[in-house]
Amino acid sequence: MRYWFNLLYKTQGKRIFNGVLLAFITAFSGVSLLMLSGWFITATALAGLSISAGLIIIFDMYMPGSGIRFFALSRTVGRYVERLYNHDTILRLVSVFRLHLFKRLSALPMQQLRATTDSEWLSRLTADLDALDSLLLRFTIPPIISILLIISAAIFVSFIWPELALYLAGFLLFCAISAITLTIKCTKELGIRSASLLNDMRADVIEHLSGRLELKSHKLLQHHERHILKRLDELDDTQASMFSRIANIQLLLDFLMVAGLSVLTIVVLYSVQIQVIDGAVAVMLVLMFLGLTEVLQSLPSQFSAWGKTYFSAQRLRPENDNVSAIKAPNKYPAKSLTITLNKHPNIAISQVKPLEVVLNENELLLISGRSGAGKSTLANILTGMTDCTDIKQSITSIVVDGKAQSVDLGVANWYANIGYVTQNNSVLTGTLAYNLSLGLGDISEDKLWTVLQMVELDAWAHKLKHGLDTWLGDTGDQISGGQARRVTLARLLLRDPKLLVLDEPFNGIDALMAARIWHNISSWLKQRTVVLLSHERPAYLPTDVVIQQVRLD
Repeated sequence: MRYWFNLLYKTQGKRIFNGVLLAFITAFSGVSLLMLSGWFITATALAGLSISAGLIIIFDMYMPGSGIRFFALSRTVGRYVERLYNHDTILRLVSVFRLHLFKRLSALPMQQLRATTDSEWLSRLTADLDALDSLLLRFTIPPIISILLIISAAIFVSFIWPELALYLAGFLLFCAISAITLTIKCTKELGIRSASLLNDMRADVIEHLSGRLELKSHKLLQHHERHILKRLDELDDTQASMFSRIANIQLLLDFLMVAGLSVLTIVVLYSVQIQVIDGAVAVMLVLMFLGLTEVLQSLPSQFSAWGKTYFSAQRLRPENDNVSAIKAPNKYPAKSLTITLNKHPNIAISQVKPLEVVLNENELLLISGRSGAGKSTLANILTGMTDCTDIKQSITSIVVDGKAQSVDLGVANWYANIGYVTQNNSVLTGTLAYNLSLGLGDISEDKLWTVLQMVELDAWAHKLKHGLDTWLGDTGDQISGGQARRVTLARLLLRDPKLLVLDEPFNGIDALMAARIWHNISSWLKQRTVVLLSHERPAYLPTDVVIQQVRLD
């Protein structure tokens, strides 16, 4: 977890200092209020007894009364400000963690990202990131506050009784360190196990729900449910064991604190008897110990999340380690790109003879062939999305601008300069404007309407109840396959890729409309290198368009 601690202190160091200071003021005010109130009540009672005994004494009740009001207000206000400030820090911290993680993940090859299931990514990017909140709320602020309070109490007691201050500080520090160390040692493995089981169970439930119909049709639904219930029972047993250990540690800490309180009470009562301190100070010292005990008692519960947080930090960390080891290829645009394939398992023609694909700048290349010939596989290779571990033995060479490249094409600026329209239509749950401008930030409505006009969706969009703000997707307006395809094309037109890979770009669109849309975007396409995948030469291509063609059958 050192990596995330370093990132925490590097990005939020000043706010952490301010948050710790506010939390310390709050805790210090609470302990001081208890001490001063006990002293004031006891001193007032002793003063009353003295007066009733006929003694003349001078007792200032205004100064301690003012102190009590001050600490009461500072505790309340401090608690409010501290919660507000530290929760704002947590939100900022989550933003830093997410931006940092997503930025580094975006540089990973697509094949490395695809090696992990969607449910696994969902768990990592939600539950695991949320678990990192504990770095500040549980593992930073509480122990620092405890140590600062012990030091402050020792300094205060040293003015009254130096020897007692030394013993008191040593005992409290021993209790705090022991509670933290013992909690981590006894619960770390169980916490990791619990987090791992919870993650596996989450993946199993997602898999169960998504495949419910298939499982039911094969009469395997109850079998799969029993597997999930078994995993749930194992999780319950693990959590029960962990909670039992936490309770035992808490009991041990309480026993130490009660023993310490008993010894302190005996010592201060004896000191009052031999007139080393007066009765009011004795009560104040006992109440101070009780106030510190309340703070220290929270440490086992705080550090019980160490195992879960460690598990989450370790699951997120490898993605950051792997990024630094990846070398980005030459920047696109490239003047030429040549890929030679030999005996690729998914491209039949390469089994017979080496297949060479040559791309030149601003050229249109048509890759044609029957279904299953390997067109989409070749497109994935061109864009760097195919798992290189499966094709390393099949790629003879990749040459960009005359320079040999690693088989790992798909990283960094390579992705940023490639537009890839697959056979799937990706319409996300969100507004029409959001679907078009995804990842582009601020973009004018004029540009959105321009690309909608190019794909002949402007009339349809104007008829929508909320126009560009109309909600699409599962919870919004349902659109046809052809409309979804044109939304995908319009999204591409808003970007500025240098290489376009279009896999059946007009799938689900009638021939006349496809020809019109191709005509509308032809001037935009001429400025880019285009790879077109189709079974045959498409009818929407004008006869005068010069193309290079690679057949896979």
